[in-house]
Amino acid sequence: MSERRLTLSFVKGFCMAEQAKLIEDSVRLDIEKLVAETLLAFEGVELVELGFKKEYGKLNVTAYIWKKAGIDLNDCEAVHNALSQNLDAIEAELPDAYILNVSSSGLDRKIVSNDDFRRALDTEIEVVDNAKNKIHGILKEYDDEKIVIYVNGKKPQDKVIERKTLTKVQPYIRF
Repeated sequence: MSERRLTLSFVKGFCMAEQAKLIEDSVRLDIEKLVAETLLAFEGVELVELGFKKEYGKLNVTAYIWKKAGIDLNDCEAVHNALSQNLDAIEAELPDAYILNVSSSGLDRKIVSNDDFRRALDTEIEVVDNAKNKIHGILKEYDDEKIVIYVNGKKPQDKVIERKTLTKVQPYIRF
């Protein structure tokens, strides 16, 4: 009899865990939709990534944003205020109290997705390939298979590099 109770308890606990996961997924989708709609009001501002993590018992929602001219503190504040107001409308759906963070995507954020490559067009990047060769130059083109970098030096040239050989791609930062 106790084995049966234990099994039922486990099954009931498993179902509750599945429900909690389902609720998190639906809330996450609601937040993603809300962020996308909110950012439409900010000309040229794009969502790069939306992060969720739990710290100190609170849900941390972090929106990483980008615009061609660069993100400054005023942009972060304006987006934060608009997002905060809109998130308050769905606060009842959130499982816990939350903290909203809005940040630029960062100077040294890795370039991974096609959207990242699009945002990096005509900017200086640094790549490292499987053979640990470092190359930096201006990103001129990209597709799913390769990237084209203009390398300035003794022999300026366009260098075609297969994406599958790249181990690291990021903006080149000059100090």
